[in-house]
Amino acid sequence: MYRLKIVVEDVKGTCYAGYEKGDTIEVEDPVVKGKICIYALSALIPYITAVYRETPSDDWINAVEVLQCPDPQNTVRFRIIREK
Repeated sequence: MYRLKIVVEDVKGTCYAGYEKGDTIEVEDPVVKGKICIYALSALIPYITAVYRETPSDDWINAVEVLQCPDPQNTVRFRIIREK
């Protein structure tokens, strides 16, 4: 299993959860550190559950670099980084 670092890449508009560029969320089973917006989490969780474990190098999940929250007017983009 990997330790995940989720980094706010950019914010367009006003993030009502208060995210700013450079903010981080850390996931290391079973602990999550950092503030979590429930709307952003809905976009991140399917990817987090897949990228959290070892995947074949040619798996499509490895090509995903940036995800965004579902708010179309106040978009926050996140980069998920795997760390061993």
